[in-house]
Amino acid sequence: MNNIIKNKWMQCTLTLIIGFAASFLGVFLLQYFHFQLDFEKTIEFISNQTRLNFMEAGIVFLVFLWSYFLSGSRWLSSFMIILFSFILGIASQQKLLYRGEPLYPSDAYFLKDFRFLLTMVDAGILTAMATILVLLTAAIVYFVKKRKKEKISKNWFIVRMAGFVIISFALFYVYQFNQPGNKIKAAFTNRVSWISYSQERNYTENGVVSGLMYNFKAPAVDKPENYSKATIQAVYEKYNQEAEKINQERNNSLEDVNIIYVMSETFSDLQKIEGLTISKDSIPKFRELTKNSLSGEVLSQGYGGGTANIEFEALTGISLEPLSSNITTPFIQLSNQMSKLPSVMDYMAETNHQLTAIHPYNTTMYKRLENYQALGFDSYIFQDDMKYTERIDENTYISDEAAHMEVMDVLKESDGKDFVHLVTMQNHKPFVHKYEEVEYEVEGAPYNLEVANYAQGLQYSDDALQTFLDELDEFNEKTIVVFWGDHLPSFYGDELFNLNGHVTMHETPLLFYSNFTENVEDLGTISPIYFINHLLEMTNTPVKPFSALLHNMEAVLPAMEKGFYLERGSELKNDREELNSETQEILEDYDMILYDLTTGKNYSKELGFY
Repeated sequence: MNNIIKNKWMQCTLTLIIGFAASFLGVFLLQYFHFQLDFEKTIEFISNQTRLNFMEAGIVFLVFLWSYFLSGSRWLSSFMIILFSFILGIASQQKLLYRGEPLYPSDAYFLKDFRFLLTMVDAGILTAMATILVLLTAAIVYFVKKRKKEKISKNWFIVRMAGFVIISFALFYVYQFNQPGNKIKAAFTNRVSWISYSQERNYTENGVVSGLMYNFKAPAVDKPENYSKATIQAVYEKYNQEAEKINQERNNSLEDVNIIYVMSETFSDLQKIEGLTISKDSIPKFRELTKNSLSGEVLSQGYGGGTANIEFEALTGISLEPLSSNITTPFIQLSNQMSKLPSVMDYMAETNHQLTAIHPYNTTMYKRLENYQALGFDSYIFQDDMKYTERIDENTYISDEAAHMEVMDVLKESDGKDFVHLVTMQNHKPFVHKYEEVEYEVEGAPYNLEVANYAQGLQYSDDALQTFLDELDEFNEKTIVVFWGDHLPSFYGDELFNLNGHVTMHETPLLFYSNFTENVEDLGTISPIYFINHLLEMTNTPVKPFSALLHNMEAVLPAMEKGFYLERGSELKNDREELNSETQEILEDYDMILYDLTTGKNYSKELGFY
């Protein structure tokens, strides 16, 4: 009997040792890939943050135990921990390389569109991932066959099931990391300094496991200290008065004007990039259009990706800046709240516009179908619904010209006025091997051929836009087009990025084009949340309190994202506390309303704030 007990204790100890070793190796691998395979930097981090790394390994060890109690095999569980760490590490390394941000828990949603993700990953990485999956599958098959031959005692089965349930509850508590009073977060907070404005730095300085937990589900906006119905009432009255002042000189409406939003995939200005030489201008027609129109640049929240975040800001007037840093993709994480949020469609619906969304790709990316439905679009056209699906040469994505033709059909077939929201795909990566002839020569980039091919795509977009606007000039209905690029491509590398600076590498072209009135002004750089301000001003349309708040905010802070504030008449600032008191006060009002909309009681909607 003593030998049996001794053997069980030895087996238990061996399981713990193997499990924790695998967990620590998993943490090491995640950090190693995060540091772009820099072994020395990884060792230095572990040496400087030894206790934190053991805490992170403890979290991974819970996953090991969960797998162990489920499978009954310490070797399979440790093998899975290591392989999944490889997979997560590679995914995070690639995302950092191309988009400058780490992997988030919410990114798991994109596995629904796995084929699309494959087009964005290097062939070597795909081979490594495939090898890992084959090994994992082989290990599971081997384990299942082996287990069929073994008899499991009733007592051991009960112990495993009890352990599985207990560890499941423990992991659920870990998942509640960002909920008030969570003890695990309190323990980690004693060891780290959370960085809300940059998740890349957050993962770098506090560890990948810590960073992943920091980005678990959380309230969309931190609760302001003085939040109450009375406070929201006061904010409403303040901006209702502002709206009345603005509306004294506005007596028109949007009811006789078509509004078209065109968010052009990766449309940017190569001429702005210092250190890059290109043989000729790739968007000369766009540049000419800006001379006779309202134009400027958009401060894009993304770089190399994040299209839906810019789309979210443009449609709702809600900036990601005040949102919790855990909210990395609102279209995914706030999808169940979309129907409660303000949007440009509110104005359009009041004037009986037909609301149509067009996206020449599938319905699953960023949960667009569900979000378009929640936001109130009457109809949605995706690639399988489109009449015009022409591609240019070997480009696998539908051309901008075809997408614009789809918009024109909507306008022509509609009995009334339209609001059409188009998100294009032509210039989505990969950029090479798309076009039979490339007219551009490039110097100064890490991969000049890639930039040259991208420039060719921009030229096709430039031509398509001019053709589209020429057709609108002949169209017998008043129409305004808001055209902008969602983000820059990510092929510039660290050297060019650092040479040009964060703001330049996040600025994309913006154009407000009207076929019935002339508005010539350089808007400078603005955030997408302010598009509605200029639409209402161009059409002399009265505003609501929420738009009045955005109007006042743009007057002092025309562009912002986390850690970057372009305050009017001032230099770039990196912290809210550096802003003028007037700007901070308006931002506090904005925070209050956003908390009320996303997390609070939505008193503002009851009051008619938007």
